[in-house]
Amino acid sequence: MAKHPPIILTPFFQPRDEGAAEQGMYVAGFADEAGEAWGTLIPLDAEMVEHVVLGQQTLTVWCNSDGCIQPQPSDDSLFEELLEKGQLKETPLDELVAEAIEQGKNEPNDDILDMFETLHERLVRAQGMVADEIARRRR
Repeated sequence: MAKHPPIILTPFFQPRDEGAAEQGMYVAGFADEAGEAWGTLIPLDAEMVEHVVLGQQTLTVWCNSDGCIQPQPSDDSLFEELLEKGQLKETPLDELVAEAIEQGKNEPNDDILDMFETLHERLVRAQGMVADEIARRRR
């Protein structure tokens, strides 16, 4: 009897609809060296998968030198991948401030006034730091 070479299967995980703008499902399974799936594909709800994956990530924010704020995953390789895919949306600081003000407009003063004062103090400090850096670089 002829001996067949072993079939090497590797696990994979991918969007079910590769070209879709938003995923509804992912699939997991095993594929051979040619990339062909073997056996049963296991469907996984996209929302569940994304909650599990994001639940394992630590996200911070980064302020670029031009005043744009952007999410920053703690994993550098994930950061690079998401950046290349255009999934780390930058938002100008002034737009974030405008949104915060808009969201707080209908709040009673007792609830929001202290928060707006804190926001103002932080922005004044930030403005001073930027002015100092500009002055230092112009010397």
